[in-house]
Amino acid sequence: MSDDPHAVAFLSLLRGVAGLRVFPDEQGNTPTATTPLPYVVAWISVRYDLGPTIEGRSSRGVATATVHSVGANDTAARITAGKVRAALLDVVPTMPGRKPYPIRHDDSPPARPDESTGRRVFDQIDLYRLESLPG
Repeated sequence: MSDDPHAVAFLSLLRGVAGLRVFPDEQGNTPTATTPLPYVVAWISVRYDLGPTIEGRSSRGVATATVHSVGANDTAARITAGKVRAALLDVVPTMPGRKPYPIRHDDSPPARPDESTGRRVFDQIDLYRLESLPG
């Protein structure tokens, strides 16, 4: 099974927001110390849980998007996180070959300073979940 439909769904919704810079970008690049602020980094993982099938197969896709909304200060990070929330929360994406459920928001710790790119920025991390069944 490919996790591609889930990642494509998340990234397409985020990239559809006007003015929102999303990483990894379509070439697979990630932000650097010179990337203009604000921006979003979305890391997506997918697992397959037992689905509602007679065969007892693991067919229920459960994707988690760990979304980093990055800004020059905590307010900018939260504003960017609000754009992400508006793009994802409760949306039922189009997924060829899958029957998706609405995207849910699972966690949101406070924005915090981050210097991992070599400059001080603020990072608001949000976890979103997308579940789907074959269909």
